[in-house]
Order: sequence, then structure tokens, then C-alpha cells
Amino acid sequence: MEEFLSKINENFINTDVEFETINIKVDSSEWAETHQKLKDEFDLKFFSWLSAIDWDNEVSIGEAPKESVSPSFEIITCLSNVSNNNLVTVSTTISKLEPKITSLVEIYAGANWHEREAYEMFGINFENHPNLEKLYLPDGYEGNPMLKSFELISREVKPWPGEVDVEGMPEEPESDESVDG
Repeated sequence: MEEFLSKINENFINTDVEFETINIKVDSSEWAETHQKLKDEFDLKFFSWLSAIDWDNEVSIGEAPKESVSPSFEIITCLSNVSNNNLVTVSTTISKLEPKITSLVEIYAGANWHEREAYEMFGINFENHPNLEKLYLPDGYEGNPMLKSFELISREVKPWPGEVDVEGMPEEPESDESVDG
């Protein structure tokens, strides 16, 4: 891993290592180019996953962050080489006002459904995606349920409706102890 890490550090500025995973942070304008380079020059051909984080001060339930954050989305991918176990995550930050980034589907076909899910759940537009349509939610569903500001009825604090009427257990029939055995 040391040789691989050295090569990564020669090519990328913002890197660190945690739990034997190399993490690379890039500008959103370098998103697709970075992934192409990692696939072609670093042999990271397996696309494992893509996820997003909604960084926001406003939340629909719970407490707001103790320290103010700049409202944004962080997008993270995980790439690997299954033959030598090299594992890399790539992350970038995009604006919540214009949540868009270049699709990785032309580089990694496996990014297809991951990008569609992030589009549906967070509202992130993956430019040049061949089929950016919903996966889970029904037609006509409005909003993006993974946003911290999204209000779900089941998340709203509701008053306890009162005492619950619980029926008692049925009485046990009295046994006939006068029967000789």
C-alpha cells in the first residue's frame, strides 16, 4: 500500500488515509477527470458505491449543528482494485443552490443506479446521465426525502393520544378438584 499511496500523493494534493482507505478530496470541476485517471492510471476499475451528505444548519427534527456549516452537498465515491485490495474514496462538495455535477456513468457503468438514487433522494443533478429518473418513489411524489429540511409526517413530534384501553386476560376456568384420579 505504501507504494500505491506514494503514487496517489504525487498526483493528488488533498489526500489522507484512514482505516487503510485512501481519501482524496477534489474540486467539483475535477470530478469526472479524477475518476477517469484513477480508473486508467491507478487500475481502480471497481466502482463500489456513491453517496451524498446534506450539510445544512436547518433540520426538520432534532437539534441544529452546534457549529454553523455552509449549506452544501458532499458527494463521495468508493473505488477499488479487487486483485490487490487498494481502496480509495473520492469526495467533493457542491452548492445546494445549484446541485449539479458531471455523471460518472460513462467511466463507471456501476454509477448508474447510485446517481439515480442520489438524484431522487437529495435532488442532485448528474449532468449527462443517460436515464436520470426515479428508482423508488412513486410518480407525482414531491420533494427529496433525504434532505435534512424535508419534513416527514412520521418524524413530527406528536402528543401521546392518552391512556390506551387494554383488555384484561380471560379468566381461567375453575378446575374441578373433586375428581378422583
